[in-house]
Amino acid sequence: MAILFIAQVAGSTGHSMSLAVGGIMAAEISGSNLWSGLPVAVGALGAAAASWPLARLMARLGRRPGLALGYGIAVIGAVLSIVGVVVRDFTIFLVGMTLFGASQASNLLARYAAADMSPASERGRAMGLIVWGSTVGSVLGPNLMGLAVHVGAWLGLSAAASAFLISVASYAFAALLVQAVLRPDPMQIARRDHEATADGRRPAVPRTPGAIFSDIRVRIAYVTLVLGQLVMIGTTSTSPVYLHDQGHSVGTIGFAVSMHLGGMYIASPLSGWVCDRIGRIPSIVAGAAGLVAAVAMAGLVPGQQSGIVAFGLFLNGIGWNLAFVAGSALLTDALAPSERASIQGFADLALGLAGALGSTLGGMILGAWGFAILNAAGALCVLGPLVAAWLVAPRAFRPEHSAS
Repeated sequence: MAILFIAQVAGSTGHSMSLAVGGIMAAEISGSNLWSGLPVAVGALGAAAASWPLARLMARLGRRPGLALGYGIAVIGAVLSIVGVVVRDFTIFLVGMTLFGASQASNLLARYAAADMSPASERGRAMGLIVWGSTVGSVLGPNLMGLAVHVGAWLGLSAAASAFLISVASYAFAALLVQAVLRPDPMQIARRDHEATADGRRPAVPRTPGAIFSDIRVRIAYVTLVLGQLVMIGTTSTSPVYLHDQGHSVGTIGFAVSMHLGGMYIASPLSGWVCDRIGRIPSIVAGAAGLVAAVAMAGLVPGQQSGIVAFGLFLNGIGWNLAFVAGSALLTDALAPSERASIQGFADLALGLAGALGSTLGGMILGAWGFAILNAAGALCVLGPLVAAWLVAPRAFRPEHSAS
């Protein structure tokens, strides 16, 4: 768990640079702010595209090589991004940012590795701890930029390009740490513990994908993860534009964004504890209810009330986090160790695509109908699954659906 946590901190330290200077680097190369949103967008698509292949690799060889490979690919991406800036080639830069996204795929899949090593009663806390590592890295990364600029100047790099030296070093450290020290492999631990609880019984016949997705817990988990990501990204990625249109300063907008990011990650240990304490389904319902309250607050108050809007964004992050941790734990509970990697990887693929779709639709709805309608649409997206999860909850825990 300690090794996973340290790798998570390192991975998120490197990833934070895409948010900090990715847009600046794009503008620096292209000479226009028009394409400044592309680096984060292609990075998100890169994370989604890497999730499934890395998970398939984990299913065959274990968590360790999959996590290490994701971080290794991100090293190449960070180097290519720097090269793209140096030679002023936007295509090379975007290819690098796409590969850069593989780090986020490893960071997300790491929570399932933590669950592999934990009994069912502690999986929520284990996942919450690993997700919380992203908070540490997101704070640490920007504070290393001064040192990176100093080293970059010695290498003849611009200040923006120098920031990606942090990513190169962080990703390389995470890859080497996982490959060298994460032993035994978390998946081996999961399979050993699963066999120990079988009490000599014959192993169950592996389920087909159709049988797996007919499990009500898998369906609830997928809907929770995908819709939570869709609504969270859709309603918050446009909030800086909305606040800017309301005449707020860059400092105010930055405060609102930091409030949301804090809500997304800082509550992870508490979310994990709540998930283990009151159960997966009640936690999902609580997280969904928090999202509904958050979008109602952000969408209904006047735009001049930046403090209330920022608090709504903070609650948005907390609601998403609780649903995210609980949904991930429920998905793990529903799967045997031999089924987990590929099904979890497909979930993260869907998660990434939902984020990209949410960002796109959020901008369209904001431009066409405004911020209030955008948040109302987000509330409607959450309310339906919230009610459905509550109604089908008893079916999720019948004897034939006992936890794996």
